[in-house]
Amino acid sequence: MPELDPFEMRLAAAVHALADRADTRVDAAAVARETIGRRPFWSIARSWLQVPLPAAVLLILALTLALVAGTAFVGGLRDRPSLFAPLPTPTSEVTVAPSPTGHVTRISSVAGTGTFSIVSPGTTTEVDGGTQVRGFVATGTVVMDDPRVTGTVTLRLSLDTHGSVGTEWGTYRLETADGAWEGTLAGGSWNDGDASDVAGYLVGSGDFEGYSFYVDIRSSGFAMELEGIIFPGPPPGP
Repeated sequence: MPELDPFEMRLAAAVHALADRADTRVDAAAVARETIGRRPFWSIARSWLQVPLPAAVLLILALTLALVAGTAFVGGLRDRPSLFAPLPTPTSEVTVAPSPTGHVTRISSVAGTGTFSIVSPGTTTEVDGGTQVRGFVATGTVVMDDPRVTGTVTLRLSLDTHGSVGTEWGTYRLETADGAWEGTLAGGSWNDGDASDVAGYLVGSGDFEGYSFYVDIRSSGFAMELEGIIFPGPPPGP
């Protein structure tokens, strides 16, 4: 055993003297309870957290907490009907306004034939090598494949001819059992007026109010061939 120097010998003597005077009658359990009771809660908790745990246990705890938190979040969202309520289904219904006359509102093509006779040849004037005819009136009957445009007609024309050809324009009125069609026509003539082709828009009245009738009339001698279109609404603009 190595020898102690004077300082170490004095220190050892002081420690032994202090140990001999210490009171060794201590209740270990009471000291423990007193110590724990005086330590704040956060200090105790911190001491627990300092105890090392196996890595597997920590991983299981983390996954469990994440699962609980996710379930609570999804449950909260499902409690909000505004997020999960089904979207309204758009409707494709189209409201169609009723026809003013009760007839079908779609565009209809029509065709037929007719005959006419001259009521008044009008007056004839020679002007600049040509002939002007004013006040020509003819009446006739047309039979179409649609009863809405079958009836009697009155045609009033003016003509400017140069040789065997010319231009013509006037008014046309078609009367039927349920109403009438009336408007203006314009076109041309050939063969000294023996053949002509005029067309125009007519406006309906009576049961045909609110409709228009485009008609094309080709005549040869006193016979007529007619084609046309019936449609809802006024005639188109120029």
